[in-house]
Amino acid sequence: MPNRPPQQMTIIISMYLGYAAMMICRQMVTILSPAMLADETLELTKTNVGDFAAYGTLGALVGKIIWGPLADKFGGRFTLLTGIFFTAIFIIAFGLSPNVIAFTSFSFLLYCSKSSGWPGMTKLIGEWYHPQHYGQVWSILATSSRLSVVLATLFFGWLMSFMHWRIVAFIAAIFALVIFVGCYFYLKETPAPPNFFKEDENNTENTELVNASKQALYNKYNHPLKGTGTFDGLVAFAKSPRVWLVVIMLMVLTCMMAFLDFVAVYLMESYQLTPSQAAMASTVFPVGSLAGLLASIAFYDRFSKRGIRTVLTIALILSLLSVLTLQYLPLFNFSVELNYPIALGAIFLFAFSISPAYYLPMSIFSIEYGGPHSATLVCLIDAFGFAASAAFAFIGGRLADSAGGWSSFMNMLILISAVGIISVWAFMHSEYKAEKQGIHLNQSK
Repeated sequence: MPNRPPQQMTIIISMYLGYAAMMICRQMVTILSPAMLADETLELTKTNVGDFAAYGTLGALVGKIIWGPLADKFGGRFTLLTGIFFTAIFIIAFGLSPNVIAFTSFSFLLYCSKSSGWPGMTKLIGEWYHPQHYGQVWSILATSSRLSVVLATLFFGWLMSFMHWRIVAFIAAIFALVIFVGCYFYLKETPAPPNFFKEDENNTENTELVNASKQALYNKYNHPLKGTGTFDGLVAFAKSPRVWLVVIMLMVLTCMMAFLDFVAVYLMESYQLTPSQAAMASTVFPVGSLAGLLASIAFYDRFSKRGIRTVLTIALILSLLSVLTLQYLPLFNFSVELNYPIALGAIFLFAFSISPAYYLPMSIFSIEYGGPHSATLVCLIDAFGFAASAAFAFIGGRLADSAGGWSSFMNMLILISAVGIISVWAFMHSEYKAEKQGIHLNQSK
């Protein structure tokens, strides 16, 4: 099967660019926020900006409920293509919006459309890649999210220095539509050969790896939920302690990732930056997240569940230390010239530490545990995460506008980060126990 690697490469490139297009459109709400706050004709406040993120997150939550079953029914290609098209349309509508109500409405619809990306890729990865490569594939695809945010924030932040923010929004939409056309022609739903993965079983002389490969494929094609309906899958998920542990973990981590929506405004107000400078400086968060994912490409599939538990727990401890640094940095009375790079370093480390835990365990778990209902499971877990993130955005915007300002905001983030350590350890410990007992795919009765 000499065409297998090139076919897989085409699929992963298509998914990479397609998800990047959706992430750029979604991130435009955050990128444009400083310029929108500075636009006196709009009369916006930080509370409004927090509400855009919050209602957008609620849109993502609704989208997860919609897109999961649709992806399981119609496939990953349809789901991903539909999402790319509508994110482009709704960022155009956002750029044309005249007031807070319109901004909020189209933010909701934009995030709702973008939420199709992860379930679409979940189905495509399950079809096109060997189970033992899920960690590596997800690590690569997750960098699409972070790299696109970095490049988009730098590029569109630079454009805002000499273009009106509405024009910048339209340019982002045009880029997404170009990617949509490319994905339409190159993205395929399933591989044709029935023995597409057979080559993976014989590519090593290591007997242990060969047996593990065969077992993984057996589990894939003989899943306990094979042939069941969506309702049966939901019942099985609801009865599973492992599902609830991953739900709790993702709720906490999604709140931590939502700090990105406030980074530009936080830096602008804390260090007297212009909106363009703040937008570009905020790329330190997605750069840190990207670096964390690049590191995970090298180790994730090579570590046991016990090893991953240890690494991710240490990473979450570092994320807590990063937030503590941001909160108590002013007490050291350093100069602004020194405080600013320290703050950027702390934000980088925060994002670096949480991104592997946020993207990988849940995504791999959803494919392996969800089987034929993998898209529904990944969306179910994400929906809880987005619900928590919406609450974070509502509360965070108001705390930043309160008398306590950013200090109150950071206190909330410190508490959430502490809970994150516990939740990540608990879920990964449950996965370690499942691996040790040999019940990876056993559903709770």
